[in-house]
Amino acid sequence: MIYPRRALQRRLNELRNVLDEGVVDKLAARLNRAGKDRTAAMWEVVVLHGLSKCGTLHHEVALASGRRPDIGFERTALRFIADVTAVSDDGLDKDNPYRELRDLIESAKRKLNLPIGGLDLTVRAKHNYTKRGIHTVLMLPPRAKLQEFVRKTIVPRLREQIDVGMQVLRLAIDDDDIGLDITIDPAKSPYSSGSFAAYDVPKIKDRNPLYRALKNKADQLQGAGELTGVIVGDGGCVALSGRSANWDEVSTRKITAEFFRQFSSVDFVLLLSIRETRSGWGPIPQLVRRNDASLHVRDGCAAGPALDNVFRTLAEHFPKPAMMPVNGALRAREDGYYVGHHGGYKMSGSKVQIGLREFTEIFAGLRTLQDNGAKNVEAARKLCREPNRVQATIVRNLLEGRLPSSIEIIKTDEDHNDDWVEIHFGEIDPAIAPLR
Repeated sequence: MIYPRRALQRRLNELRNVLDEGVVDKLAARLNRAGKDRTAAMWEVVVLHGLSKCGTLHHEVALASGRRPDIGFERTALRFIADVTAVSDDGLDKDNPYRELRDLIESAKRKLNLPIGGLDLTVRAKHNYTKRGIHTVLMLPPRAKLQEFVRKTIVPRLREQIDVGMQVLRLAIDDDDIGLDITIDPAKSPYSSGSFAAYDVPKIKDRNPLYRALKNKADQLQGAGELTGVIVGDGGCVALSGRSANWDEVSTRKITAEFFRQFSSVDFVLLLSIRETRSGWGPIPQLVRRNDASLHVRDGCAAGPALDNVFRTLAEHFPKPAMMPVNGALRAREDGYYVGHHGGYKMSGSKVQIGLREFTEIFAGLRTLQDNGAKNVEAARKLCREPNRVQATIVRNLLEGRLPSSIEIIKTDEDHNDDWVEIHFGEIDPAIAPLR
């Protein structure tokens, strides 16, 4: 997920002093269950925890309408009710199944005895121009017909080229509904590439995932009788990411302004995301991630300065982000736990340092150093693997007759999902070396 598990656990622990045990138990259960809702639960936890440090927090405040918004908050003269939600581009991805097509082609390649990777997939798009803006759709078959399309259209044409001995396979489809170019070059294995138009960049103010998420929450806040808002966490949404710089892109400011124009039941919108910048020089600059909070308040709302003050303090209590929302949302759909320091190492003189989790998995026989920290060990072992420097160093020490003289656990803080193991090799031991 976006934030480290240790950081989320501390916040769950501290919320037990503020909220009912059952409420926190339900949040923990949602965080433990793989799926889209995991990201929404994560944002709810960090927002509830942060607000509990800023004033008096109430959870699921009952309204006269029967609705129960997530948050009731008070600090001196400021009182508001708010709902927390996460927004993603899942709906757009389902309507433009580029990744599914890529995966199906890769699966078909294996059945054709072609090596993994070496695929270049380019998909054309339709740009529908209207008075309200531009709607972009990739020229692909409907999701429900993708498997049939690959089986009946792509595979036979690839097999024909294989049968006549072609080394690089090429396929182009260009009609009214489908436009794509496929190149398969086994020499480029295991790497693949592709390109497609940016269908997820918002270009119509009230036709995008952010607007739809706000609209869905507006009904739940009707009749609250006081200051109301929606707090939106980034679950993999381009509109919130700040990544795009298209000239025709609709900004979050314009989207929220349109939302305020059409719905009077909401007074403010807080948008939460992560920003990533590069720091330092050299071939591998360090990536620095920081929390980003953007407050939008309805025109004429006098509570703007007080809200801004609270939400600035709120953001100070957020954990340090471990990954960007688009990646965190993908990991949230996976079972198990994300990798720690797997594949990372430090070596200095007679010392070798590797991740504690990787060390323990090696000790348990689940992987070896030669797996180079791969998450999917079985898949990694099917590829050509590079020599592992840590393993080479340990083997060299062993052949020299040196055994570990100490093994030290180096603890990290809640911003990390792993600790380190530092192994010190001692002097030559005559138990495994010639006597001198």
